[in-house]
Amino acid sequence: MEISGEFVVNMVKAKVSEFFTEPKMFTECLPSLQGYEIKGDNEISATFKIDVSGFNIPHMSTITANINAKIIKDNEKIEIVGNGRSAGVSVKINISLNLYEMQKSTKVIWSAKMDMGLLTKLLGENSIRKIAESNVNYIINCIRSRVT
Repeated sequence: MEISGEFVVNMVKAKVSEFFTEPKMFTECLPSLQGYEIKGDNEISATFKIDVSGFNIPHMSTITANINAKIIKDNEKIEIVGNGRSAGVSVKINISLNLYEMQKSTKVIWSAKMDMGLLTKLLGENSIRKIAESNVNYIINCIRSRVT
């Protein structure tokens, strides 16, 4: 499953890139962050809650996710590649951020590819997409608010 979008920030590309490659800044935008550990310059281990209230399951509005991720940077692109577990199943995520310098601003074109494994098969791709979009939009809005 893939979700994508774009936004523009009034900041030069170098500063935007610096923000996205700072593990602490990115990690603190995870929804309902429970805790995290920065390992080296570009690795993160985090525990956070995923909002699943859209499933309308009585007495369950969130599930816990544990993820280990690595931030990979080249000249034009930053990738956050992670593996983890949520609801007892394996999950994989790859967030790609392409940065394009404009006059005194930077255009960020992003995509998030997610493999929710068995959860997708159990709950259906449409249900998982709805929940994923809500949580990814939370992260993107947090990031955008921090770099503007």
